[in-house]
Amino acid sequence: MKNKAHDLTTYAFAKNEVLLFDTNIWLYLFPAPSNPAPAFTSKYSAALKRMQQVGASLALDVLVLAEYLNAYCRIEWNALHKAKYPQFKKFRQSPQFAAVGAGAALFARNILKLCARHDHPFLKSDIEQVLADFEAGVSDFNDGLLIETCRMNSWKLVTNDGDCTNGGIEVLTSNPKLIAACPR
Repeated sequence: MKNKAHDLTTYAFAKNEVLLFDTNIWLYLFPAPSNPAPAFTSKYSAALKRMQQVGASLALDVLVLAEYLNAYCRIEWNALHKAKYPQFKKFRQSPQFAAVGAGAALFARNILKLCARHDHPFLKSDIEQVLADFEAGVSDFNDGLLIETCRMNSWKLVTNDGDCTNGGIEVLTSNPKLIAACPR
């Protein structure tokens, strides 16, 4: 089932509406130093401010935080440390990782302050559908789990992922490709 996409820049947030930010949004709002945020980040930043003003709630799933921390550290490793440490695990055990890990952890703490933590509903998820979508190339496994989480909780997913077109949930985005690919 197709997702329903809303343009984030014109969407009217509601008090107590629950939203889940995809990892890519957190990486735009709290970017790794070697990967500056793209210009459209201002749209997500403005939306976050509007959400807070009306009293919308931000949910945080452990998968998103784990992906954020891993992506942040890998971005820095690829940009600055891969030549010296061709294996990421060796980099993670190096003295140079300390500054990267500290930056990622600082931003993770900021994200935690903005959100309410929720347990991931893995036991209740339609894992067969998530696996079938993964197997067919419809979605990444973690994205499928996040879509399933949003569906089960009636949350809206805030994402810039142009491939997030299936799952039967509502998505909020400033990505014109995603808006065009999903009915309103």
